Amino acid sequence: MIIEWIRDVPLPENIQEKMQHAADRTVLCEGITVPCAVSVRLCSDETIRVLNAAHRGIDRSTDVLSFPTVSYKAGKTAGMCEKALLQEYDDESGACFLGDIVISVPHIYAQAEEYGHPVEREATYLLIHGLCHLLGYDHIKEEDKRIMRAMEEKILSRQLVSGQS
Repeated sequence: MIIEWIRDVPLPENIQEKMQHAADRTVLCEGITVPCAVSVRLCSDETIRVLNAAHRGIDRSTDVLSFPTVSYKAGKTAGMCEKALLQEYDDESGACFLGDIVISVPHIYAQAEEYGHPVEREATYLLIHGLCHLLGYDHIKEEDKRIMRAMEEKILSRQLVSGQS
């Protein structure tokens, strides 16, 4: 997967490399056969708070926001909708643009500490979560949440199997 990184707040390169690997695993786990691209903005809590207020009407910071460009039919995800993906194909990049993800770097560190796991794992999880939204997954309804969490776990476990956390 092609990632355009926008770094308002720095994150160590090794963490971004693991995030890239997670993005590649996400596409494979979803069964997407066409090249895909996203933009990922690493930002401050204040920046994500402003975006959250503007786009969701929630005036507080959050960990990750996703802004998909592809609309999928109800109950379908990207792996089942290659035609929808191809509508977002960009000749210049040679990929289907899935959308934008914004991640709060302070939330990465705070949540890693809160949940007692490595910063790399939290950064990777937040990217996977955002990508799943871009692929058509959601967690508003309980059944949808179960399906999305299963996909996130599948992607995370594939990373661990391949030796990269």
